[in-house]
This record gives sequence, C-alpha cells and structure tokens, in this order.
Amino acid sequence: MSKFRLLIFLIFLPPMLFGSQQLVVVLSPDMNAASGMMTRYEKESGIYRAISVPVSVILGRSGLGWDQGREPLKREGDGRSPAGIFDITSTFGEDPTANSTLPYWYADEYLICIDDVNDTHYNTMGRLDQKNPPKSFEQMRRNDAVYRNGVVIDYNREGVSGRGSCIFFHLNHPNKRPTAGCTAMEEEPLLKLIRWFNPDKKPKLLQIPKSACEEYQKEFMGIACE
Repeated sequence: MSKFRLLIFLIFLPPMLFGSQQLVVVLSPDMNAASGMMTRYEKESGIYRAISVPVSVILGRSGLGWDQGREPLKREGDGRSPAGIFDITSTFGEDPTANSTLPYWYADEYLICIDDVNDTHYNTMGRLDQKNPPKSFEQMRRNDAVYRNGVVIDYNREGVSGRGSCIFFHLNHPNKRPTAGCTAMEEEPLLKLIRWFNPDKKPKLLQIPKSACEEYQKEFMGIACE
C-alpha cells in the first residue's frame, strides 16, 4: 500500500479504533481514603465529556495502591484498590443471560477467581476443578450476593505473583463497609455502568487520588478533578 493510500485509509478509520472512547473515572480524596466518586465519560472530538453525574463508590479498606512506579504499591491482601489506568475486559453475574455486550462470565457455583500467589493461574477466572482445586480461590457466587452483577477490572494482567488479584466493580456490602480491594457501589449505577459498556469503544478505568488528577488530564483531556 502506498503512503498516500495508507494516509487516506487512516483518515477514514472509525475514531473508536484510536484508543478508548469510554472512560470511567474514580477519584478518591487521598491514597488512604476508603471511598470516592465515579463519573462516566465518552470521548468526542478528542475531548472526554461527562455523561453522568458523579456517584459515590466504596474502595478498599486501606484506600488505593499504585499499579506501578510509586508507593504504596498494590499487593495481595493489602486491602487497597488499584490506582492507575486499566482496561475493562468483561462482566459477570448470577443470571445465565449476559448483562452487557462485553464478554460475560456466568457466576454459577463453579465459577472461581484464583488468588493463590503460588498458583500458575493466579489472578484468573475459571471453572472449579473439584478433583484438583486451587489452594486459595474466591467463589464468584456468594451468599451475600455482592457479585450478583459485576465487572472485571484488568488489573495485574500478567499475573505477577503477590501484586493483587480478582479486582472487580461489584455491589456494595449490605452495611457499605470497605472492600478487600475492589470498587463497590449501589445497584442502579452499577447496572447503568454495565449496560453502557461497548467493547468497540475500548472502555477503561482511571482510578486515582485527586492529587494525581492533573497529570492525567494531559492524557484524558476534559476530565474533571473536582
């Protein structure tokens, strides 16, 4: 293909192919806060524009931990939700019918997420092998139903041992207590979020403390820091 034809081809490609068109922003007051505010954005003409009012979310009991580059780093069992930029890869739920257009995990009694740091399948979801179960795993159909509907946040994609596992958006606990490292919210905003996701628009999560927001505004022009 000639350079001219390549240029024309790139000009007329759908804009959704050039990065994320859907962005979820969670801002916390500081790294140790166990709550924050979530806003949904869509990208138009290179600018991210809010399409929802901010809604309250619950974070890890110890606040946030960075995915890389600075302390505090997110680690397994530290009670911190990950801070950084993450792809949104799939959803899950207790209904056999998918709850969004993203890939869907049906959370029956055999769906698990492995959190054993020594397991070769650490930080992956799959079906329980009852004859050879992992040493440590999270059951995705829970008695408290906080995983009735949820979203997989693609944190620690490489499965680096000890850096944290099984990170989701899910429903608040009945007493709204902090999570073990996920981001929780009420059912209405969670369902709106799930139904809004479009895999063609490459949804992402930006989850950070307010103090770091201005540096990310350069990459995600239009996001609000207050």
